[in-house]
Amino acid sequence: MGKRTLPAWIPSYGILVMTLVLAVLIAFLPDKNPWFLAVLVLNLVLCVLNRKSFVRPVVVVVRTLLGLLFVFSGFSKGVDPLGTTYVIHDYLEAYRLPGLTGLSLTGSFLLNMLEFTLGICLLANVKTKWTVIAVSLMMLFFTATTWYDAVANPVPDCGCFGKALVLTNWQTFYKNLVLDAAVLILLFSMNRMGNRRPAWIDALLAGGAALLFLGFEYYNYRYLPVVNFLEWKEGVRLFPENPQPVQHFVTYRNKETGQTQEYLLEDCPYSDPGWIADWEFVDRRDVDPNPQVVNINILDKVDDEDPGWDVTKDLLEMDQFLFLVAVYDLDEANPEGMAKVAAAVKELKQAGYEACFLTASPVAKADSVKQAYGLEDFMFYYADNTAIKAVVRSNPGIVLLRDAWVLEIWDWRRFPAPKDIDFAGLSRKYGF
Repeated sequence: MGKRTLPAWIPSYGILVMTLVLAVLIAFLPDKNPWFLAVLVLNLVLCVLNRKSFVRPVVVVVRTLLGLLFVFSGFSKGVDPLGTTYVIHDYLEAYRLPGLTGLSLTGSFLLNMLEFTLGICLLANVKTKWTVIAVSLMMLFFTATTWYDAVANPVPDCGCFGKALVLTNWQTFYKNLVLDAAVLILLFSMNRMGNRRPAWIDALLAGGAALLFLGFEYYNYRYLPVVNFLEWKEGVRLFPENPQPVQHFVTYRNKETGQTQEYLLEDCPYSDPGWIADWEFVDRRDVDPNPQVVNINILDKVDDEDPGWDVTKDLLEMDQFLFLVAVYDLDEANPEGMAKVAAAVKELKQAGYEACFLTASPVAKADSVKQAYGLEDFMFYYADNTAIKAVVRSNPGIVLLRDAWVLEIWDWRRFPAPKDIDFAGLSRKYGF
């Protein structure tokens, strides 16, 4: 009797199911897990062992899912090309290649375009051999980079899906190992994945997707992202309306035994003289049970030597319309944009509305800008460069706030004339 073998569809579907299950499990494993890593590697080994027998339905499913993922990844970054630029800049700094940081924006446009176009090519089965090879090379680079990220943590967020989906560095590496399994399936099966379309149609599909997406990226770069994945977005309240009290805990140590004890601040027995004599303060921690959307500390500073006074809540929870002009770098701010915004905020101030500026530039630079644009009557506040970039992707950009609600966000090019802002409509909408 001949040697019995399993039908090809059994290991093929088994590997597909295993790959999908591993992809789901990534959501629950943010940190290093040797056992999970071992299973991911085992999945890759099974792909190699089964390389000659992947059935067509499995190949089609894998090609489609991988294509959708590449389209989503390219879109989520292409809708915010400046965000990807910042990530690439951070990578080049982390890898000690500061001389290349000037190419960050170009790299962002090309990387996002390539990823999106490869996704379209996978979905449409365009130039199968070249598409699969290109995807394989890209995944080889991404896997090596994210392995180093997971181990050394040079950059806290790889930005693989922009701000649409943020993963830890270990989750990103796990994700790439799962995708590597999908790529292996396609590599071993690409001779059976051809199409019968004329070559010029494939070229038109790939070229058209690339050019249209570059145009889409440029629109989002020139103006604001058409889909805002940032924390600051219209209709978001930056602080909870009915906040729960912050809990304060203190830790004391017994002077004789060394025993430590943590107390809720109001439960600490300060009124007991005997306890006070026997215990000494060690530490304090605060627990804020309220969800925090805003991740920024806004400071009022007198000069560049002043550490500043935190005015974040007082400013953002102001019970009147406030135009917050975010200019993360006054040196790089668009001069035309600064002139337009300066004229607009002066008109708004005359009409009785509040406006202020937020920057990461030195106080001395802010003072010179005040004089240059006639903004001596406006407050300039200060925050971290990265935090301001997460407010609005424009330099300058304008956020309209009231009572911690983000009402509108504009880039300077589309900042309307004060007379065109519907304050009454916004008041009705938000119940002011």
